[in-house]
Amino acid sequence: MIKKLFQDPLVLFVVFGALVFSLYDYLDQSNNNPVELSDKNRQLFTEQFELLTGRQATQADIAKIENDYIQEEILFREALEAGIHLGNPEIRGTLVEEMRHQVTGVLNEPTEEQLVQYYLQHIQRYVIEPAISFQHVFFNQAPDKSVLIQLVNGKKIAGDEFWRGRVLPDYGISMIRGMFGKPFLERLQAAPVDTWFGPQQSMLGWHFVKVIGTQLASPLTFEEAKMQVQNDYAVDAIETSVDAYIGQFDDKYQIIRHVN
Repeated sequence: MIKKLFQDPLVLFVVFGALVFSLYDYLDQSNNNPVELSDKNRQLFTEQFELLTGRQATQADIAKIENDYIQEEILFREALEAGIHLGNPEIRGTLVEEMRHQVTGVLNEPTEEQLVQYYLQHIQRYVIEPAISFQHVFFNQAPDKSVLIQLVNGKKIAGDEFWRGRVLPDYGISMIRGMFGKPFLERLQAAPVDTWFGPQQSMLGWHFVKVIGTQLASPLTFEEAKMQVQNDYAVDAIETSVDAYIGQFDDKYQIIRHVN
């Protein structure tokens, strides 16, 4: 039956017509977005060339400018078609940031009143973190535990040299965690004041430690926190704009979240 169908001249005409139309449509689409160098852009590129080189562009220079533009445009389009921007984190990040700036535009400078209101709404962010002052005797290698008894009895122990010295005053807990590690910080926080303990290992070596003072978290005044408030205000304003923009595409993109 199929053989008879394709022997029908009318059917052959329809099939051939569909093939021709498909080919024409493909060729037409390929020409819908031509690589074009306008006179205005040619003049702009030539002026930029002359400004950078300090001389008048020759016909050969202009021909190279045109060729470079066409090459870059075609390579750029091919790169997009190949999805290179999707696999390269640096290019992807640049495009995302540029789109973020396009979405938000130029932010209006906040008034003092807006900043104060923002500060009060998020006041829990603006605090001086807890701090600990302590003294220690440092060793590069695991020391003899008898050192602790000597320290408790008031004997001075030299230990090894530590680049920050033997007394570390008012170190914020985040700095202690970053320098010495979480286990060291936890032991320090649990230790009573004016009592030697150790040896306690850190990311740097071994320590016999005595806490000599603690400082609780305290709020920053608006003036003290103003620079951080300005930065946080701007970040939140950008995120709000981007969220509003993304919200327009609920029907365009299907969001799938895989849960392990």
